[in-house]
Amino acid sequence: MVLQVQTSTYEAKTQEIAKQLLAATQENRSFFAALRDQMRWDDKLLAWAMSNPGLRVQLFRFIDTLPALRSKPEIAAHLQEYLGDETVELPTALKGMLGFANPDSMPGQVAATTVSTGVETLAHKYISGENIKQALKTIERLRKEKMAFTVDLLGEAVITEAEAQSYLERYLDLMQQLVQASKSWTPVGLIDEADGQPLPKVQVSVKLTAFYSQFDPLDAKGSEERVSDRIRTLLRRAKELGASVHFDMEQYAYKDLTFSILKKLLIEEEFRSRTDIGMTIQAYLRDSEQDAQNLIDWAKQRGYPITIRLVKGAYWDQETIKAEQKHWQQPVYNDKAATDANFERITQLLLENHQYVYAAIGSHNVRSQAHAIAIAQSLNVPRRSFEMQVLYGMGDKLASSLVDRGYRVRVYCPYGELLPGMAYLIRRLLENTANSSFLRQNMENRPVEELLAPPVVNSASDASPSLAGGTEGGFSGAPDTDYAEEEERKEAVQAFQNVRQQLGKTYLPLINGEYVQTQQVVDSVNPSNFSEVVGKVGLLSVEQAEQAMQAAKAAFPAWRKTPVKERAGILRKAADLMEQRRAELSVWIVLEV
Repeated sequence: MVLQVQTSTYEAKTQEIAKQLLAATQENRSFFAALRDQMRWDDKLLAWAMSNPGLRVQLFRFIDTLPALRSKPEIAAHLQEYLGDETVELPTALKGMLGFANPDSMPGQVAATTVSTGVETLAHKYISGENIKQALKTIERLRKEKMAFTVDLLGEAVITEAEAQSYLERYLDLMQQLVQASKSWTPVGLIDEADGQPLPKVQVSVKLTAFYSQFDPLDAKGSEERVSDRIRTLLRRAKELGASVHFDMEQYAYKDLTFSILKKLLIEEEFRSRTDIGMTIQAYLRDSEQDAQNLIDWAKQRGYPITIRLVKGAYWDQETIKAEQKHWQQPVYNDKAATDANFERITQLLLENHQYVYAAIGSHNVRSQAHAIAIAQSLNVPRRSFEMQVLYGMGDKLASSLVDRGYRVRVYCPYGELLPGMAYLIRRLLENTANSSFLRQNMENRPVEELLAPPVVNSASDASPSLAGGTEGGFSGAPDTDYAEEEERKEAVQAFQNVRQQLGKTYLPLINGEYVQTQQVVDSVNPSNFSEVVGKVGLLSVEQAEQAMQAAKAAFPAWRKTPVKERAGILRKAADLMEQRRAELSVWIVLEV
């Protein structure tokens, strides 16, 4: 069933503003179309990825490996391996380039140089610089265009505490350098102040998982303790410098823990009155509207507003694949229109509560931004209480047209070396080349009415079926435990408490339906704590083992004659019992293994 989203009271104004913005973003597009045949290689790679799904997959796989390749022959060999597959339909230009016989040959090296240079140029479209000098140059150019910024360090994933500490120190140093540089910046009224109040010129964006190498919802308490200490250090230094800090959101598994940690921290007396801090909500998550309402309720209790950055979400492929692997309900909307509709609902919720939270509307969709502006104008929302945001290298014309209309625009500027930045680049390329991408649809000359229409949700295609069922009549896999869910974590904690009360018992072997005493007993200990005896296990003697085998042999004829349905029923009953006792059995495994 197709559901048209209910037309809001802001629709007429949304359409009016959106048409103005769209016209501005489409200026000179015919000029670029005329130059299509003279595109640079980075533009060609992007255009090919849009037009050929098979090439898109293989090309992005190649791009992902590129920074790790050390020589031109290696690059050439990987080019042929990834793109030379018969199932990939290559454009004529690329097919001719890959016709070399040997990766060590001159044609192979030319191909490697051409494509790798194109990819590097493509990366620099979305990454603001490979070092602080380049990033500052980008920031200063943005400020000349009357745009604010937030800086994100690429490659935040940490696997050791040394890396987590280094991450904190790099951000402390980054804030210091940005603030020092800002002293020489010419003031820009549109972005440096609002409603007569000064705004921080410097903002950085950070991810909680990078503050602790073992960040895990299953250890919510330990993660909170380790992360909070480092966040306090960061926020104290930011206050000394006059910088703003925004907390990004990552995978769904970390969402609830991230909100929990930040809510507790930002209501502490030391940080409670800070209004230069923000959190992020991803509209592609099915529970994000409720998250937004919860944050608003929390902000009311706190008494001081924070910024909420609203984005569509950047991990859709990962979330859907993981849910399928784990037999979980999908946490994200399947239908892009459902995400867009949810984005508009949350936008309205945030702006209608502008006295409690500041809204940062992050989107490259003209309609999404126009909808926010229509609400802000209708409600006379103060300029301090909302801003528009775009990613560096995306939505440039939209950002400029918003600035021209007097709105504060902030550009999300990731910076860092190409290798750690490659995952970020792939996410941007996936977003840009997706059929549902507004940027792509705008480039394809879709009708204005289609581009700006309210999102239409197909309830059938966006259903969130349980993926545990498998094929009809086939095997049904049990969903894995999702420790991102608070109830699952509580059950696990309770199971640990229950099992620890049972440690040290003696377990005897079962022979022919009876437990038998043994002469020898061994301790099964916790390998991470040898003094903790999980249980005492009776070891069979050779004679007892022989008795067990004979008993099994004697029982086999009757078991063989047992109907298949009955035998299967026993196995299913055993599986049901294991499922019921999953948390307890998991604890035994953890303690013993």
